Amino acid sequence: MEKINNKYDSGEQNKIYILGGRGVGKTSFFRLLFDEGFDEKVLPSEKGISKSNLKSGNKIFTIKDLTDNENFETTKFFKNELEDVILVFILFSLDDKDSFEYAKTLIEFIKRNLINNKDLNIILLGNKYDIGEQNKNAIQVSKKEVHQYFAHTENFYYNEISCRTNYNIDKIKKMIEEIEVPEEIVEDSGILQEEERKKKAESCLII
Repeated sequence: MEKINNKYDSGEQNKIYILGGRGVGKTSFFRLLFDEGFDEKVLPSEKGISKSNLKSGNKIFTIKDLTDNENFETTKFFKNELEDVILVFILFSLDDKDSFEYAKTLIEFIKRNLINNKDLNIILLGNKYDIGEQNKNAIQVSKKEVHQYFAHTENFYYNEISCRTNYNIDKIKKMIEEIEVPEEIVEDSGILQEEERKKKAESCLII
């Protein structure tokens, strides 16, 4: 993982963001996407952004894990990139109602600041599904409550996951693999770059 400054980087490809309150499992989810495995000893992230590139087939994604504070100091920077982001994951803990309320605040923030990127997909993830398997009474946010919030809203999706047991993580990875990205930023072992170079060379010929 690479720690970066809160600065917009137009050279990044197919940006995916991971948002959510503290302690909901963002860092663990980030690690699982890169097959690093679940680690009990992972400490809560400090305010800022961690990023890394994920290669899936001939596609490259820039995935950013954003940790914020109550004043949204880091999230305010995020709105500058909304038009270029292709997917946002928002996490909350199924055993923490406050984390769900915070997730809804993040969603409303995105909706307010989204102008042209109307097709941006937002996937809400309820983490710590394993806690509910052990004790159903520990779950504070039901599927019904989530679906009522999302009723009649386009481009919003919901999945329950467990970073600890890997529940539904493969399903999420599959969703990323199936994302369609613009051809001009797809890397294909240099083949596309070579074809583009030839086209430019041919265009310079005088007949």
